[in-house]
Amino acid sequence: MGLFDWNKDGQSEERPQPNPLYQAQEAYEARRRAFEEHKPIRLRDADGGAWWLAAEDGAVMLFPLYERNGTPKETLDAACEIRIPLEQADVQRIEEARTPIRTEVIFAVYEKPEVRIGLNVPGRGRMALTADQTERAIPYLMERGLARFRAVYDLVDCTGPVFDIRCSQGGELFPKGYTSMQVFRDADDLIFVHNKRNIYGGGDSKVALGRLPAAAVRFYRLCGGVRTETRVSGGGVSIDRSAAYWAGWMHPFSFNQHGHAIEAAVSSEPIRTEHIEHDERYVEVCVRMDGKTYDLQFSPDSLAAFDAMVPEKEFDEAALSDRQPTPAEQIAILAGLCEKGWVSRAEFEQAKARLLAQI
Repeated sequence: MGLFDWNKDGQSEERPQPNPLYQAQEAYEARRRAFEEHKPIRLRDADGGAWWLAAEDGAVMLFPLYERNGTPKETLDAACEIRIPLEQADVQRIEEARTPIRTEVIFAVYEKPEVRIGLNVPGRGRMALTADQTERAIPYLMERGLARFRAVYDLVDCTGPVFDIRCSQGGELFPKGYTSMQVFRDADDLIFVHNKRNIYGGGDSKVALGRLPAAAVRFYRLCGGVRTETRVSGGGVSIDRSAAYWAGWMHPFSFNQHGHAIEAAVSSEPIRTEHIEHDERYVEVCVRMDGKTYDLQFSPDSLAAFDAMVPEKEFDEAALSDRQPTPAEQIAILAGLCEKGWVSRAEFEQAKARLLAQI
């Protein structure tokens, strides 16, 4: 009999049996934490079941995700890492046709597409998995060589650096509200992406893609300047009557009591001068499309984007002035020469008829 068993009538207390479900839950959580060290991405299958996927050392690894409470013990016991050699997994993208839901001038608006892959899983056959976070899944799958995606939700390739720009005036080519964008050059086009986060989107359920032919850009240039505003404040004068009253009591035997009272009562605020700079610069972009000219304005820091994408379109007044005059302009030039006597009336009428036929 133990020291504390005196009231047990000679019988020792039996230890409680461990709860099998609790043990299964703890073992599953331990396996789940170990798999999380692979920094996986989360996907879901066709039935809505959640999975973690990781890829390293030439293999694809899957781990089923279950709620701790409410999942049967048998299911938790069977939940473990599934490791598949990369060549056997045969990971492939499941591509879908993507058509815009609407167009807004040069922009096509698409629903935010999902990232889906298919792979062979032992005991389950061919599985289709959809990523929960598109903007995280795309870089993960690309970096590990599992799938290739084009930029902007696989809508277009990005063949150059990406720039953040702000449009202050869209010139009827950019819809209202399309201010913060990203832009890059893809072959012969400038691609404008309107979203809130990054080139792979995020945050919005839709993505707007604008395509502007580089040949349509007539020129771009930095306009405006930095204006300095000078503000002068202070210099005010205030009078404290109570201070004047008490100053007289403080100097009862002074020959200049009024002077002390005025000195104590009157106070002035020092004059302050402040110089404030106003950056009024902007990048003007002139675009010629479908017989119309559009003037666009962007923030001054957008200059680097156009320097990189269309450096040949930098404003050149001499080059622009060397263009071929229109037929109407040529008629006006010939009329001036005729008035000066350098061209005869017959020559003028003959040339005028020929130029009018070109209009």
